[in-house]
Amino acid sequence: MKFLPVIAAAILMLCLSTSNASDIDIKVVGLFTNKVLLEIEGEQKLLSKGETFNGVTLISASARGAVVSIHGEKKKLSLNQSIRSNYKKPDRAKSTIYPDEQGMYYVKGKINGRSLRFLIDTGATYLTISGQQAALIGIDYRQGVRGFVNTASSTVPVWQIVLDRVSVGDISVPNVEASVIEGSRPHDALLGNSFLKFTQLQRTGSVMELRKRY
Repeated sequence: MKFLPVIAAAILMLCLSTSNASDIDIKVVGLFTNKVLLEIEGEQKLLSKGETFNGVTLISASARGAVVSIHGEKKKLSLNQSIRSNYKKPDRAKSTIYPDEQGMYYVKGKINGRSLRFLIDTGATYLTISGQQAALIGIDYRQGVRGFVNTASSTVPVWQIVLDRVSVGDISVPNVEASVIEGSRPHDALLGNSFLKFTQLQRTGSVMELRKRY
């Protein structure tokens, strides 16, 4: 009887080590040049080279076989070959944000590797920065699509661009649509829904938490 606690502890450790793991069933149905027809979890999908579906990325393919990456693990597959791959689901990146004295949520982040401060703005369609701020961090925004926006006092030019990468804490998102407004406003970059749509936003009391979607 004295061994039961030890056995129970061993079982618990095994469950904890595998609770974040999943099996994925993959079968090669067809092979083509730079394309492969896969059956993934019972669903057929034609993948082109570099394309990803359900965590499976096609690296290369020919009539002889295919090389895929399954959540970062490379596998060589031949026609009609079936495999079951076990992988550990990654923890989702997150950022915890506290309000200032006025109840506003500011957070430090980066645009294209350059640091700046964001104001969380769930009402903004796009991430928005001023032309002055864009110039300071080296963005040639006048290569974007020009339009106009009405402010409280005037109509000013605005450019639509795509930022290479936007980061907040551990959350990093590539190819984020943004608006650049001519002049010095807004003073802080507005972190709008072109970035926030890639996150899950949750509030506990006054604390805001952003988690990266997968």
